[in-house]
Amino acid sequence: MTIRHSGPVRLLILLLICVPYLLVAHGAERSGDAAYLNEVERYANAAAALETEFLSSIEATSGEDRFYLYWTYNHLVDSWVQVENLQRQLELCLEARSDLEEEPRRTMLRDQAEFVRWQLGDAVNDLQQNIPEIRRLNQLWINEALRSLLSEMGATVDRLRADQCARMPCVVSP
Repeated sequence: MTIRHSGPVRLLILLLICVPYLLVAHGAERSGDAAYLNEVERYANAAAALETEFLSSIEATSGEDRFYLYWTYNHLVDSWVQVENLQRQLELCLEARSDLEEEPRRTMLRDQAEFVRWQLGDAVNDLQQNIPEIRRLNQLWINEALRSLLSEMGATVDRLRADQCARMPCVVSP
């Protein structure tokens, strides 16, 4: 025996079949967010190790070299404050319970990612272009390590921002 359904009944049946997959799709997007959080956490661990190196080097150094280390260390601290704000905004997006709640959080995440990318790029450029003369070449590595960390984090922020721009239009930055 064949049961024939009218158009609206077929549509209702199709919707009922697809409803469970809507949650899976939303969850997949959030698992991408979780991957970003894992990356940020990995970079945070590297930043903490670098901070320990900075503080140890600062303590063991004097004069102009000490000033240089503080100058470089400030780039780490300034940039990382913004990365932590981005991380918190991403966590807020994950905690959203509805699309209505999530949308303004995603807009803030997109905007914060844009600002963080600018901050990281500015720090890397400053570290490259304004390296004070260093008397001890063994301290140059810390500048290079910081530039590398900030550049890698910048690539992650670029991907995060691109994902957010795929969801909602982004302003083209200069």
